Amino acid sequence: MSADDKRRRQFQALGKNRSKAYRNSYRNDLYEDSSGYSGAYYGTDNDHRQAGYRKPAGASYQRSTKKGRSPHRRYSSYTGRSSQSAAARRRAARRRRRNINIIKLILALVALLLILAGIIFGVKKLIGIIKGPEDYIATVSEARIEDTTEPETTAQSKKDRILSEANLLALQYDYDSAIELIRSDEEVAGSAEGIDAMARYEEIKSGLVEQDISKITHVFFHSLVVDEENAFNKEKWGRQADGYNQVMTTVTEFEKMLDKFYSDGFVLVGLHDMASMQPDEDGNMVMTPGKIMLPSGKKAMVMSQDDLCYYEYMEGAGFADRIIVGDDGKPTCVYTAPDGSEITGDYDLVPILDRFVEEHPDFSYRGAKACLAFTGYNGILGYRTDETYDPDSDMYDSEKKANENIEADRETARQVISCLKDAGYELASHSWGHKNYTDISYDHMKRDADRWDKNVNKELMDGECDIILFPFGADVGDWHMYTHDNAKFDYLWDLGFRYFCNVDSSQYWVQLGKDYMRQGRRNLDGYAMWNDIANGKNRLSDLFDASEIFSDKRPTPVPGY
Repeated sequence: MSADDKRRRQFQALGKNRSKAYRNSYRNDLYEDSSGYSGAYYGTDNDHRQAGYRKPAGASYQRSTKKGRSPHRRYSSYTGRSSQSAAARRRAARRRRRNINIIKLILALVALLLILAGIIFGVKKLIGIIKGPEDYIATVSEARIEDTTEPETTAQSKKDRILSEANLLALQYDYDSAIELIRSDEEVAGSAEGIDAMARYEEIKSGLVEQDISKITHVFFHSLVVDEENAFNKEKWGRQADGYNQVMTTVTEFEKMLDKFYSDGFVLVGLHDMASMQPDEDGNMVMTPGKIMLPSGKKAMVMSQDDLCYYEYMEGAGFADRIIVGDDGKPTCVYTAPDGSEITGDYDLVPILDRFVEEHPDFSYRGAKACLAFTGYNGILGYRTDETYDPDSDMYDSEKKANENIEADRETARQVISCLKDAGYELASHSWGHKNYTDISYDHMKRDADRWDKNVNKELMDGECDIILFPFGADVGDWHMYTHDNAKFDYLWDLGFRYFCNVDSSQYWVQLGKDYMRQGRRNLDGYAMWNDIANGKNRLSDLFDASEIFSDKRPTPVPGY
């Protein structure tokens, strides 16, 4: 064997012995973590895997139970005490000093943050931090609200609100109330914006023109047609489709009319704006003309809608089903789509007119909308509220489907009525059974009027309804002034009615008696528009060109009454 081979074998034997000694030492003594620090295992496998420790096969872990000590800080060998080298101990000491320095730095930062918090939120807020997490969150939230709500911001917000409300009043022609609102707050009244607004309103007031009560037109509608192809389908509805074509207006036609009314300077007013019962010099209540003041070029108009009941025969024919109070607290319609699903939205005069006035507040005089008239025999607003639907009533009609939820429906109808009144609508009778008050006897009219007063006025309204819109426009007297010798008029007056409206094709017809007001109304339906277009009647030309409004989905010629 050469000398080189001999030296090679000696070196290999020495390496094996060293390797064996190293393995024994590793197995019995030290375990290194991923940072080079040595120590025995304590805790679970998962604890040490997360910490970067490597455990040899067959080793077990011990968990430290000494209170307040981390398992990783109690070091010993797997089988005995640690045999760390001096270098390892020095490294551990440096690491501990470094960790202590880091902790000191963190504590210093925390202390600095607490000092800053004390400066910002005050001593009271700092005490809130000590109390606990919940108190801390509440205290910080409170401080944020208090600190960001500066007096100047609050004052500015209040001023803006008052000026905005005053502007809306002025847009709807109530200039005195707008000025009074601004003057109610000294700071706003003394501001440049407040002074400018009041001066502007006073200037507009000086140019207002009083409306001639006797020359105010009154237009009316029935329920609006949503689905024209459905409602006008004669194969489906027979003669009923002809009736829809004659006396109904479609949604699209109504929207076109509103645009034309507005562009021509019309402004909605209420019957109570035109005249009201006021005491005379002797203290007697008499019907007194109202003083409606509008800017030059503006013209007052009254609007109404008949039969706001959504009768049973109209179900599925392309009309709204009922009126509800929407999530926004405003009236809206429920409509059944062709697929049978119920949807809410602007499907009749009420919500459509509301949206239009929201966009054009100057279309309404002091918030006035339309006058809504109800019969009673099918209930109102789409709810079967009449006593003839009540299985517990002596007046229950066995030919009608009993309404087991009648009390709940009555309450809902009351809520809708209240909502409509708040929104600026006037409410009226249209008789109980949609009767022709001209033709029926006094006793028949009396029974019908009593049923309406009981089932609608007193049951669902406030019991103070004073408007009647005659069905078919059939008045209880001719064109002469009413007198109390007229038994029908006298009885209706005793029930509380003071405003009586028939149907008249004239541009306007108003009669002011000592204790009542009377007005003619103009129907803006398929029949009236077709007469203008095909027969040259020209009765609507002061309002619009019927050919521009008339729906091309209407079957023509439109049948006559």
